Amino acid sequence: MASRSSILKSPHWQHFVHREGFADLPTSVLAITDDFFRFIAEHGLAAPNGADLLAWAVGDSSAPARLRLLGLRQAMVICLPSFLAQIDEAIGLIAAKAAILTPAKTPADGSEVPSSRGGEPARPAFDPIAPPGRKPPVPRHVSVAPKDLPSDWQDLLRRIFDGLPGNDVMIAPEIAKRLREKLCQFAWSCRKAGTSVALTPSAINLYETDLRQRLKARKNGLRWASVRASIEELHRFARYAGLGGDVIAELASRLALLQSRENVQLALKHFELARTGNTIDRLLDMADGLLAGVAAVESPKKRHQLRNGAAILGIYANAPLRNHSADLRFGETLFWEAEHWVIRTKIHKTHSRNPELFVLRLEPLFGRYIDAVLLGDHSPSMLPKLRQEALLARRQLFVLFDGGATAPSYIPRIFKHLSGNSFTTTRTMTHTDCAVRYGKQGVLMAMAACHQVSSGIEFKYQQDLVMRNSVAQRRASGQARRSGYDQMGGGDLDLSFLDDREEASDAPEELVSRLR
Repeated sequence: MASRSSILKSPHWQHFVHREGFADLPTSVLAITDDFFRFIAEHGLAAPNGADLLAWAVGDSSAPARLRLLGLRQAMVICLPSFLAQIDEAIGLIAAKAAILTPAKTPADGSEVPSSRGGEPARPAFDPIAPPGRKPPVPRHVSVAPKDLPSDWQDLLRRIFDGLPGNDVMIAPEIAKRLREKLCQFAWSCRKAGTSVALTPSAINLYETDLRQRLKARKNGLRWASVRASIEELHRFARYAGLGGDVIAELASRLALLQSRENVQLALKHFELARTGNTIDRLLDMADGLLAGVAAVESPKKRHQLRNGAAILGIYANAPLRNHSADLRFGETLFWEAEHWVIRTKIHKTHSRNPELFVLRLEPLFGRYIDAVLLGDHSPSMLPKLRQEALLARRQLFVLFDGGATAPSYIPRIFKHLSGNSFTTTRTMTHTDCAVRYGKQGVLMAMAACHQVSSGIEFKYQQDLVMRNSVAQRRASGQARRSGYDQMGGGDLDLSFLDDREEASDAPEELVSRLR
């Protein structure tokens, strides 16, 4: 921890150092508050709310989020008392999330659950090893239950789900769930072969073999991305657990090989886009068509659904967010600023320790989809009031007709139903459209729109660009050749088989084989 004198050198402290009681603040409290000042300056937060405070508090694993917020509160009592409400809101968010994850249960012996302050039942901590609450549990076919994992692995999983680091490795909650399932699959492969459950080269080979066989039997066959994602979780766990260097090296070697195979195998989303022919412009045309058809529908519920569908296509065609960032909420991730709707949200990435801030101002041409959802069947003059009410209530952008909350799967499900493509293809569509129009510079433009910074991603999409240009050249040469036949008097000939051959040669499967 930095010394008190070095902390107070920062200019922002000069506003507070002479206040009564400031000299009694512990250095640890000053360090926590100084880190908060750094956070709001870094993200440009003029008026941070409880959610922003919580994002700051959980972004550092050196202390529990609640303790960091309490330390900040101790300083703000003296420095900025008007800010205490936001801090209390963030502390309340921690309690609310814990209540959702760990509902109160009555002990098997019938005794009462111990009470916490406020007279509410104390809720037990979430245990990632405990069986699910649903009865009967879903049967397992290719994995074991978490409680059947080695005891030391169970202990490590509890640390991971508590947000604690291990050997300088931090694992986000959404990644922890996937990691747990891969460990359960790995243990199943070991037990099926009659070997001990341990990360050894031979056991890893057993697991990968089983995994490949299962994938080959699926509709889409063996996808190297799926194999790579599974081995990646074993590698992550090995580093977290601090296993021997030979184990980590073995997993890293396999990971590199699988990554190279994945790079030359066209992703399924490319096949899906080729199948539907969707582009960003086509999605926007579909959105406009849905919105224009609202007036002709008699059912209020159907009109509501059409507006939601139009907005889902129109907004996310321009803002290619990830699934867990797509559920926008007024006043939290969606704001009305300078006569424009602005998306401001945190993007959590697999390999990123801290979330990244994503900000996008929607032009009125696209912001009108949000206005249509808000306005519903009201008169247009009501729109300013409805905007204000939604922002104050912090309601979801997309709600059900009766005002009920939509599920996390609502946006991806509606998007796929309307477009025929999965929600994750929005980023691929953005890359495709930008690359076709602007070439290599378009790849960089699309990366910025899709909040991607990795040089590996740039290389991958540039490979795709080379492939698309090759396809375009083949089509152009084929058209020129057929045009030449027409000029030679072959206009009356049936040359449709040439079209078939050209289209067949442009099939994704052949492109993949050529890249191999």
